[in-house]
Formats: sequence, C-alpha cells, structure tokens
Amino acid sequence: MRGKYAWLLLSTLFLLSACVGTDADGDSSKNNETNESSAVVEVSEDKTIQFVSGVLENETKGDKYNYYALEGQAEGINQVTAIIEGTAVDIRTTDNQWYFTYPYPGPNVKTEITFTTDDRVEYGQTGIDLADLEQNSYVTVTFIPNEEPIIENPAVSVNEGESQTFRNEDSGIVEVVTVTNIEVTEPEEDLQALGESVLKVEVLYVNEGTATTFIAPNYFTATDGEGHFLPLRYRHFWLNEVEPGKSFTETIYYDVTDEGPYQVHFFDGAWLDQETVNGVEI
Repeated sequence: MRGKYAWLLLSTLFLLSACVGTDADGDSSKNNETNESSAVVEVSEDKTIQFVSGVLENETKGDKYNYYALEGQAEGINQVTAIIEGTAVDIRTTDNQWYFTYPYPGPNVKTEITFTTDDRVEYGQTGIDLADLEQNSYVTVTFIPNEEPIIENPAVSVNEGESQTFRNEDSGIVEVVTVTNIEVTEPEEDLQALGESVLKVEVLYVNEGTATTFIAPNYFTATDGEGHFLPLRYRHFWLNEVEPGKSFTETIYYDVTDEGPYQVHFFDGAWLDQETVNGVEI
C-alpha cells in the first residue's frame, strides 16, 4: 500500500494489545495462558490468518484512544485485506515475519471486521459475499469500542468551506483538501444506515504535488461532540486515483450515533461545523 496510511502515525499513538483477564480465584497467569491459547485456536484454527494479540473469543477491544489494537500473522502471504460491510476497506502488507496490524480508529459502535488472504479481493471492491471467499482464507472478529477513550485535539482546525494544504516534500505529495459542506440528513435506503440520520460530508480534493495519490472515504474520520469516532457508511465507498494537477469532489456518509457539533478530520487537521438545523446544533 502507498505511504498514505502513515497519516495515522502522525498522531504518535501506539497500539496497545491487552487481552488479559483474571479468574475469580486470582490465579490469572495460568488461566490467561489457557484462555488466550484457546481463543487463537477458536478464531484461527485451520485458517491462513492467526491472531497473536488483541483478539479474545472473536472480539477485539479499542485501545485507550479507541483504535484497533490487534496483531495477526499470515505466514507465507504478502498481504491481508480488511473487509467491513462487504467492502474491501484496506490492504495490509505483512512484514518480514508475516505479521500485520490494523492501526486505524475504531467507530463508537460494535463493528464486524473480516481479514482475508484471498488475493482475488481488490481494494475498494464492494458487494463482497464472505461465502464466495476461498475456504479458510478469512477470519471475522467483532470490534468492541472503548466508551471512554482519550481524546486528542487536531493540530489545525478551520471552518467548513476553508481549505487546508498537506505537504510531504520527500514524496512530492501536496494535497489541498476542502470540506465544502457538513450536514445531518435523512439517509437513502441503499446506505443501510444504523439510524434515522447520517452525517453527509462533501469534499473537494486537489492534487498539487508531483506524485499520484489515492484517496478513499476512510482517509477521513468524523467525530461527535464528545470526540468519539462516528461509524463510516461503507455502503457508499469510492477509491480515486488522482494524478498531479487533477481534482475531484465526492461525498462521505457517517452514521449519526451521538449529538454534535461534528468535526471532519484528514491527517492532523479538522473542519468544524456548528450551524443549527431546526434549532439543533450540529
């Protein structure tokens, strides 16, 4: 994958992989060893993917920042694809020992995420039926959000309609991003929203650098009034390859699970929307 995913590293967060419990008698070490071992077998037995930390009984919990905090191994395989709601949302390249992580912010609701080694799946592909994947090539776990995460403020905040420029001189990347509109609206049926409202975000992206870039909805995040990440509506997913000097406009949707005001984030910048609709601050 391109270096774009390094944007999360800008927050200097380190993933935590704590899946330790204590039994009622206080004998935790032996009991934990047994539980963790059985959990790996339960999740990954006869699978091409085995989780080595952060997954217990098919669940993975958000770390203190509510980021995914898991590590897996796909021995002999170069890449692992992540699938949410039938959409291939990311491709993770394994390291020299075949390990991979998923270092991204988690939503504030329970979410099923599938990891597969089936190389027929392409990044950005939608409508994926897990039953069509190669047998034993995938594992599905449930993300459990941290309900009281540590909230970090973005380095830069502007109002909607104002542009921000992000530069990486070493790679020739110069991105000018404008969130032109943020509004709460009723969802279209095909979005299959979790509730009665979605946050609709309209984005203008311009590539003013010398390198081709790739942009998708999950390069952005949205937060509610308490700073929690809103769930992205993966039913509306796009992947744009943007050559130098080119631009595009697109729409991103998030489930509205809590009250605003809402912020939209890209890298370490954020756009604020504090207008009111029907007397309600959004």
